[in-house]
Amino acid sequence: SRNVVMAEPMHDRLHATGSCHDNEDNFLRWDSEDQEELPDWITPLKSMKRNGGILYLVGTSHSSERSAGRVREAIRRLKPRLVMLELCKRRKHCLSTDAKNRERPAYCGTCKSVCHMSLMGHGGVALLAHLLSRFLEKGAKTSGTHPGIEFQVAAAEARKQRASLILGDRDYTITVQRMWASLSIFDRFALCWMLFLGAYIIPWETKRPASTAQHLSWMGKHFPRLLKPLVSERDEYMAHVLRYFVDEGNSVVAIVGKMHVQGICRSWEKNISVEKLLRVPKKSTLDKFAPAFILLLSFILIILMTMRYI
Repeated sequence: SRNVVMAEPMHDRLHATGSCHDNEDNFLRWDSEDQEELPDWITPLKSMKRNGGILYLVGTSHSSERSAGRVREAIRRLKPRLVMLELCKRRKHCLSTDAKNRERPAYCGTCKSVCHMSLMGHGGVALLAHLLSRFLEKGAKTSGTHPGIEFQVAAAEARKQRASLILGDRDYTITVQRMWASLSIFDRFALCWMLFLGAYIIPWETKRPASTAQHLSWMGKHFPRLLKPLVSERDEYMAHVLRYFVDEGNSVVAIVGKMHVQGICRSWEKNISVEKLLRVPKKSTLDKFAPAFILLLSFILIILMTMRYI
């Protein structure tokens, strides 16, 4: 593509646009006659602002070849000026088409983020980020899927259509910190322990969920408080980013997970406070000792499990 647009440096401008959308009639679905011309997996939204543009939401499964084909078809057919991906700057490595180059930046980026958060006193958050990354990575390897393939296809097709890319998701370190703050002390331990077992101890079964969305839904079922920072808040953030570019008269195709499509539609007419969504919860004293505490308990439980089968 010609260039990659980062949403993070534009927070001030994005926040400033919030006051323009108090009128709930400003943003409507595309006319039913035009909507019939599109397949049901494309959700069109438009701005009623003068000289406003059009948004086309493409809901995907993050490891599906079929979704990747739909992404390619949508960009070729709609020929947008901008293509938005459900990625942030820290997850930009997902766009690499080379397996070795894709895995190495992912591993190094995770290590850097974990070390940075640990040094900042967010030890528990760093542990959660690392375990979640390893958990999803193992699930992908076991099922033989390729997470993020639709983003790689979108980037390649955008390049052919001379469209610019937008990395429009919230910084994942903020998301993980808000996930951690939403949980009770017991839930923090339980979640880290379950992720640890899934990532390092228990072999994956073929009956286990294969897609990233199913993994996250499984987590949300056991830990309902995670759904707000993990899904709902990101829906609002991405809706606000997309609305900013559509307001400027751009035609935008947004490639997001299926679980985000309805949330973005519901948030399309809201007056969203970006500052609130980017607010990092204050760290507690317990966060400094949480990793050591969790690892100690995990070590004890592993010893007890080992003794049981000796």
